[in-house]
Amino acid sequence: MTELEPARLLPYPSPVLLFKKILNFSKEGGLSDKRGATRYPVGAKYPLKAKVTLVGRDGEGHVLKADDNRAMDWGGQLVNMSAGGVSMRLHPAAMGDRGENCRLKLELDHQLFEIDATLAHFWSGPQYATCGVALKFPDSHTQKAFRQLVEPVALGSMLEPVDPKSVEQDAPGLKKEQYAGAEEIMLTVWRDESGKVIEHFELLTHDYFVRGSAAAPALQIGFQTGGKTMPATQQTEVRKLFQLIVPNIPKGVPSEVRAFLERFAG
Repeated sequence: MTELEPARLLPYPSPVLLFKKILNFSKEGGLSDKRGATRYPVGAKYPLKAKVTLVGRDGEGHVLKADDNRAMDWGGQLVNMSAGGVSMRLHPAAMGDRGENCRLKLELDHQLFEIDATLAHFWSGPQYATCGVALKFPDSHTQKAFRQLVEPVALGSMLEPVDPKSVEQDAPGLKKEQYAGAEEIMLTVWRDESGKVIEHFELLTHDYFVRGSAAAPALQIGFQTGGKTMPATQQTEVRKLFQLIVPNIPKGVPSEVRAFLERFAG
């Protein structure tokens, strides 16, 4: 197994949590063990930037000796994420072999996440190279920080249309449609009587709701159970979670619904 330099000590600080008040994963929900290995497609507009540091190679593709510092960062496009790693597309000049050590670098909102990893697979093609990266979590804090980056991808990508026959039409003058992802996320949209104009939406996930109306630009954020006011710091984090979920909503949700949500996520 080929090592990156330096190999003995972690050359980066412990990651800062993206969310400090929410997504603690202290109870069931989110990326649970039963589906932790599931791969979730990353939306093209998800603002998470990714690089992978691969071992240095010479002009003929041979791995350089361990004391050579010519390891190279390759920026890439995230294809999917799971609780334990990522898949990326890289420049076709990138080279790697299964089992080689590497280092994953992620950036979101000027916060950096860096972790040692192993190449689970590597495929080279004429237009791009594809690599799978299996992460080596040094502690539970680092694992939690990574799960917070994956959770918006998982939640958004799981949304699928609910059978219209099972949607209760309980708002006179409006047509309701729903999109669900198991028991972890529910999106409800209300249109006018014609079914063409979207009037309102509500997103439920974890213990929170996010609501928006065409008549008002501001989001409403709170606890699903009601009865208590959400602190401002927590509201800010729920808003951020919503903003990161929206870019990962799949094309199975109509384009006009995705565009309506993007108005509130901007």
